[in-house]
Amino acid sequence: MAQINHLNTIHLNYLNPLLKWRVMNLESLRQECTNVPNYFNFCKIIRSLEKAKILEGYRHPFNRKKYVYLSSFGEGQLSLTENPSSVSKETLIHDIKVSEIGKSFVDIGWMNNIQLEHELHNKRNFRVTYKIIPDALLEGTKKGVSYKVALEVELSRKSNPRILEKARQYSASTYYNYVMYIFSKRNYMEKYIEIIKSGVSSEDFNRFMFFIDETMSADPTNLSEMQGFFKDKSVKLSEVFGPVK
Repeated sequence: MAQINHLNTIHLNYLNPLLKWRVMNLESLRQECTNVPNYFNFCKIIRSLEKAKILEGYRHPFNRKKYVYLSSFGEGQLSLTENPSSVSKETLIHDIKVSEIGKSFVDIGWMNNIQLEHELHNKRNFRVTYKIIPDALLEGTKKGVSYKVALEVELSRKSNPRILEKARQYSASTYYNYVMYIFSKRNYMEKYIEIIKSGVSSEDFNRFMFFIDETMSADPTNLSEMQGFFKDKSVKLSEVFGPVK
């Protein structure tokens, strides 16, 4: 293991964005750093952190981008006891998409704030109070009214009972104003719509949004062009949240 005796301010500048976003491609991470560093020097430090096992790297098989995230050892070096990143190799592509989509909602001005699943887990009694934790919680304001959207990114299809149970939990919750599913396949979306529509009241069903990005696994998600269904109508995501700011 390469020797890093202590994490200095340069290291922390590079690592801190990962506490929020969990897993990021190198350019996104560099842009999130304070005083955006020179790309060559940035990559040099990243490699040293990987060699020291503080970071782990992943090369995406489709877009070929390099992603990094904190290792368990790295979390320990930052004296984090609540396991804030919780990145597992089994769910890495899912975690990448949740992070990228959530960050895009904030970057284009549709949302004021986002909290990913690990941040909600670390809030005292959040699950006990609100019963269900989404992949991310989006918080926005429209016409002066604040609202909360539970985001669920579905790269694979869950079982019918699990789909319905989760939808009913959301229906019973007054904490989330809306629930937004984003799918990688059209047939997944159609099945979720069928199951949820038949299992909750029509009033509650109008709180659910269903959108699709069939190139999700390979390309960055273009939120403004994303198509889906909301309140039984075919809509673009931009029709729901407004033009990109």
